[in-house]
Amino acid sequence: MSEREPPDFAMRRAVEVLASIYERKCPPREPTLPPRADAPIVLFNERLALVVGKSTRRDVERELGIAYRYPSAGWHTYCLRIAGERAFLSLFFSDTCLSAAELYRPRTAQAPPLEARDCGFYRLVPGEIGLGMQLLALPEYFTEIPAPPGGSYAQIFATGFPGGSALVMGNDGTIERIAVYVDSSTAPSAQIE
Repeated sequence: MSEREPPDFAMRRAVEVLASIYERKCPPREPTLPPRADAPIVLFNERLALVVGKSTRRDVERELGIAYRYPSAGWHTYCLRIAGERAFLSLFFSDTCLSAAELYRPRTAQAPPLEARDCGFYRLVPGEIGLGMQLLALPEYFTEIPAPPGGSYAQIFATGFPGGSALVMGNDGTIERIAVYVDSSTAPSAQIE
């Protein structure tokens, strides 16, 4: 060891002293979770409220009729007319209880040519979030999450709420898909239809 290099124990002690000074001056950091909505978020119109974990398939079929099975087995899809354009309302039930509800404009050529029906304006409430709105109008409890590369949507926003979660997706600043999902830990433990 040369005379210029301090002994190892002195260097370690100096680092410990500096670290303790830093820790005393800086408040401890707690992880910050994204904000959550205080109340359940519902896909709603004046005739039918779609509440994950509560709405039943029977209530939905009483209002909307029998659905088309799309995009895969288990999904029940209706074609709606919203602001003069076709939109799909896809619902997934666990047992007879609603587990997922998505409202979106079909983006693929393989989408079935279902006849659109007028069923009113569906939107997420609270917040009155509907297709075609600007993403900048989202409530503060929605947090942007990274969109997968090459995915259908360039912008994705998410939030949690008691009993579930909600997603809002879009492109070029415009909402093109809204969805609510039941929290899997609170979902009924039943066989998916």
